[in-house]
Amino acid sequence: MQNTNFKIPPSIYSLQNTIMKKLCMLGVFIGASLTGFTQCEKASVSKTSTGRFIQENAKQPDFPFEGTVTIGNGKIILNGNIAGQPLSISNTISNVALCNWKEYLQNGQAVYKVSTDKGNGNLENSIITITGKDGKVKILFTSESDEKSGLELDIVETQIEKT
Repeated sequence: MQNTNFKIPPSIYSLQNTIMKKLCMLGVFIGASLTGFTQCEKASVSKTSTGRFIQENAKQPDFPFEGTVTIGNGKIILNGNIAGQPLSISNTISNVALCNWKEYLQNGQAVYKVSTDKGNGNLENSIITITGKDGKVKILFTSESDEKSGLELDIVETQIEKT
């Protein structure tokens, strides 16, 4: 025989409602966070025109750098040439540390933590920072061990894949 006189205390309902509200808020927060970072992983191809080396935070003279920067499939790939020497660097995105764009690849900033393969089989932890202000976009490639030195490129044109 079942006891039909058992009643659930009202405090259990209150606790259940509180837990459900917190879970819903957590879901909204996670969804908003993922949407922001997803923006920084949109497939795109950008063309570069000029570049400069940076040593100890000091910009060196500009030089012509005709190349492309491709973002997609969890990678950022740089292809071009410096002084007639071909350059191809593949970066696997391990973390999107910052994604703050008002207009993707136009106004805002993104910071990617990547694992870089410079073609010799050795992997290096690196940071790629893309900064755009008033439509002028620069991309900076630095080593995680030396963030004061790197290669900065000017982006002149970007094609963003429509999703």
